[in-house]
This record gives sequence, structure tokens and C-alpha cells, in this order.
Amino acid sequence: MDKISEKIKAARIAKGVTIEEVAEATLLSVNIIKDIEDGAFERFVGDELYVKMYLKKIARYLEIDETIADDYYAITREIKKADLKDLENKKEDIGSVTFVDKVKNIQPTKKQQTRKGVYEDHYILRYVKYAIVIIIVIAIIIVLGYSFVFTKSNDSSFKNSNTSKTETSETLKKKTTETDKKKTTKSDTTKKDEQTSTEITFTKNADGDYSFKLPDGYDQETFKLKVDFTFATTVDLHVNGDPNSYQTDTFKKGVYSSNLASISASDALKDDSACESVELEFNVNDFQYLEFSYSWNLGHRYYINDQKIPLEENDHYGTSSNGRVRTFKLTMVK
Repeated sequence: MDKISEKIKAARIAKGVTIEEVAEATLLSVNIIKDIEDGAFERFVGDELYVKMYLKKIARYLEIDETIADDYYAITREIKKADLKDLENKKEDIGSVTFVDKVKNIQPTKKQQTRKGVYEDHYILRYVKYAIVIIIVIAIIIVLGYSFVFTKSNDSSFKNSNTSKTETSETLKKKTTETDKKKTTKSDTTKKDEQTSTEITFTKNADGDYSFKLPDGYDQETFKLKVDFTFATTVDLHVNGDPNSYQTDTFKKGVYSSNLASISASDALKDDSACESVELEFNVNDFQYLEFSYSWNLGHRYYINDQKIPLEENDHYGTSSNGRVRTFKLTMVK
């Protein structure tokens, strides 16, 4: 590992370039290149394939043999094999009988059902049947009685109902029309209120600097932030002023959309352009603001709870050559 680091550092010095120039040319962060030159490969445990890709980019730029990437990967594989062999030897010393084997040999006790319980079940079942029959008979009697009373009352009121049928029909039509109008007005008002209450408001403070406010009555403990990286770039994120990089299971500091390095700026700025997306979740009470830093800020898109932030071109069209912003700051207004 030390030979790999020394070879890269010597090649960089011989070419007469700085670490920052290597970082910009390879789209890698300065910290990654420093760790590689210092031989701090223990920081990349679990990310060996990424490091292999980094080494190839660096070797290609410094015009040295790219097989150093394969040498690095072969060394890490040998180290992992040695660790696995040590682990297997420790398992053999413990013995063949494990705690799980002992648990499997334990036989569960079976519950003994007495004949007394069987007789009691039949005794109860007989009374349940009697109760069901009685309930059915009572229900039939009630239905027949109700039918008789209803038929008789209809015969006596038939004449009176015919005389007032026309007036009642007109009155019902008027009431129905008024009720429908009230329901329509109330429904429209409710829909407008729901649309207004669910919208997130955004305010632009400066280029690449926005504030947002969650809707009134927002009762969730968290909110989601989705970012579409539409151009190959190194990405770093800091939250609430913490100097340490913010990293989660869904987001790691490093290179994103490496396969999009060759597209044009106009294509990256399109709303439907290809991208690599990440999703982050923040606690509403704890969150204050965050800030992304990029090597290339071309067309990246941001969404809060699936609502897109309406950016302008100056907010996400920054490169090392045009001098525009290569950061994006987002502040919550409470």
C-alpha cells in the first residue's frame, strides 16, 4: 500500500501539479487524494471498488501505469482472505456443539386434554344451538308483525297522500337544489383551503441561497429532501453549521453521476435530464439549515416532500471557469 501511495505522490510532483489541480481534473475531492497519498487506505474499508476507480482516474491523469489500481485491489482481497481464515480457525476451537444445537434438542411439552373438557364442550354447544333457533323464530315474528302494520297504515293514508303529492314534490325539489348549491360551495372552499395549506413556500435570498416554510398545521415530525445530481460532480454536505460532513445510509460524501461527465450544460439544465438521485430525511424541530458544495453545479434539482424548489439558472449553473456559485444553501423558516 505504501508503495502505491509513494508512486502516486512522486508522479504528481514530477508532473508539477498540486493536489487541488488533480482533484479538479479527476472530479475527486481533495481529502480523498490526500488520504491516498498519505497511505490512509483504512478509511476506505468496504469501498475498495470505489478506490480502485479513483486510482485509475489519478493514474490516467498523471500518465502512469493504471495497473496500480489492480495491485491495490489484489492486496485488499488477500487481506480479507487472511481475516476470514483467522475467523474460521477461532470457530473450530469453540467446538462442534453450539447453543443452537442444544436448543433444538429440547422437546416442547404437550398439553393433556381431559375427557371432562370434551364433555363440557358438547354440553355448551347444545345450549348454543337452542339459543340460535330461538333468535331466528323471534326475528321471523317481528318481520311478519311489521309487515302487517306497515300494509294497514299505507291503505289508510293512501288518499291523503295523493292530495298533497304535487306540493310536496315541488317543495322537495327546491330544498334539494338549495342543498346541492350549499354543498358545491362548501366543497370548492374546502378544496381551496386544502391546496393552500399543503403548499410549501420558497423564498430566494441570493444566488444558490433559498429559504422555505412548511405549511401551517404541518403535523409530521420529519420532512424529506430529494436531490437529483444531473452532472458528474464531487458532493459535500454540512448541516446546521457542523464542520464535519453529513453522511447517512443514503448519502455519502464523494462523486455522483460519474457517467454524466460528457453531457453538455444545456442538457444538464433540462427538467427531464438524466440524474443520480438521493433522498434525505430531517427532523423538523432539529433542522436549521444545510449547505451543499460541488465541483460542478450544473442543473441539480431539489424537492421538499416531492415539491420542487423553483430555481433560476444562476442558482445551478456554476463551474470553475464561469465563477458562479458552486454551493446551495437551504434554510428553514419556523
